[in-house]
Amino acid sequence: MHFFFCTIFCYNYASKNKGRYTMRKDIQNHINRFTREERCLLNKSEMARRFNCDPRTIHRYLEIESGELVQKPSNRTYISKLDDYKEIIIDKVDKYGATAMAAYTFIQKKGYTGKYSTVAAFVKKHKKNQIHKATIRFETGPGLQAQVDWKEEVTMISRYAEVFKINIFLMVLGYSRLKYICVTTNRNQNTLFSCMSKAFDYFQGIPHEILFDNMKTVVDHSKSTFTKTVINSTFKHFADDATFKTMRNTGDGTFCFV
Repeated sequence: MHFFFCTIFCYNYASKNKGRYTMRKDIQNHINRFTREERCLLNKSEMARRFNCDPRTIHRYLEIESGELVQKPSNRTYISKLDDYKEIIIDKVDKYGATAMAAYTFIQKKGYTGKYSTVAAFVKKHKKNQIHKATIRFETGPGLQAQVDWKEEVTMISRYAEVFKINIFLMVLGYSRLKYICVTTNRNQNTLFSCMSKAFDYFQGIPHEILFDNMKTVVDHSKSTFTKTVINSTFKHFADDATFKTMRNTGDGTFCFV
């Protein structure tokens, strides 16, 4: 009797609210496997047994897929345990260069009971948004830009079992894509300056702007934060003498001035 009453109630409710239904994803995904012509031949009773639901539910879902009914939008409002701590996290990340773990540990002491993964995802999204705001979009013209990078470190072993580690310096002109490559045994700052000077000689000129990854010989990591990058003082003197502007990788494949 109770089952019969529930069935009649649900049927009447569906009739009064025709045009507004939400769908179970497992049923929806199964129906989507078929073409419009094949859906007309589906055994609704068999599908209902398979998905443990009423055949009329299958019929309604087919109507939704055909456009006869409109799926009900979700009105749920989600409240995160992180909401009360977002401003604190942003302050720590932007002003002090805090990592996600450091921010997580700090807000735990303030009463946060959520997961670390939630904090890490929020910090990652915030940094991505900040990068998007700070990024300078540019067009590359002749003589305007070049990019400097160390390619992968290559380990070579001689026939006498001697191990050699080789680094590959690369400078690429942005407009012509002309490349200068130099093989070195280390990546220290003096080696970087030597390779760049040889590249300038090879190109017979110095680009106005040079793009770098966050290499230690260019960026002073101990004094830098996420929102403020400090150039290594020795490198800055080298750049000033050579009269080029320095740009760094923001982490998403784009560059900004420092």
